[in-house]
Amino acid sequence: MFDDVAAIEVAVLLENSKSVSAVAGDVMIQEGTFGDGLYIISNGVFEVVKGVGENETVLGRLEEMSFFGEMSLVSNTTSATIRCVEAGRVTYLPKEGFQASLKVKDVTAFQVVLNMARMLADRLARTGAWIVLGSAGGE
Repeated sequence: MFDDVAAIEVAVLLENSKSVSAVAGDVMIQEGTFGDGLYIISNGVFEVVKGVGENETVLGRLEEMSFFGEMSLVSNTTSATIRCVEAGRVTYLPKEGFQASLKVKDVTAFQVVLNMARMLADRLARTGAWIVLGSAGGE
């Protein structure tokens, strides 16, 4: 997410961030709710979950230096639940602060959005390949 962004520029972007503790079982983001910001994992382990109860599917695990909530920086609704499975800390950047940087045409914020677009395009391509492979295997 911070590729091609100098460390000092990242530090300035994160000036309004705060450190948040999490323990196993904490839900950091709930699928389908209003997204409030970006979380960067300092330590700990978090699961990405779709669905509820019997329909719950764990899509992946996130660890140190991974991030989640990035979609909330540019959209309103969350697409998955993020749950802590091993205690840790995250750096939380509120959506409002990031959007304020965009409004004043902060080049760093725009670089982050460009990097997000690249990551999302990559995810979409991988998802498309998975769907194609999955449907081809089911015939």
